[in-house]
Amino acid sequence: MSHPKTPVITQETFSERLIRKCTAQPMVPIGCVITVGFLTSGLKSFSDGNAVRSQKMMRGRVLAQGVTVAVMMGYAAYNAGYLVKNETENERDTRILDPTRTTKR
Repeated sequence: MSHPKTPVITQETFSERLIRKCTAQPMVPIGCVITVGFLTSGLKSFSDGNAVRSQKMMRGRVLAQGVTVAVMMGYAAYNAGYLVKNETENERDTRILDPTRTTKR
């Protein structure tokens, strides 16, 4: 009597996961870079004593941060709806047990 083979589950590295997430959701890292740009510019303006520009940059940072969070929530809602509609129970189990597997779209 032969035993069924157990699947080998490999842990993806941080860099592999980062690349996978950035390619699946490219607007999130772009929003983060824009937010950091506003923050850096605002802090530099503050240190230079330009209060008006610093205030504008901080408002821009808040706006960019809000848009980035909204985009993250949009991706999460889209992915949750997509997975619920188009995924069988076996596919869901495989996705949960093997995080390196990507969902076809």
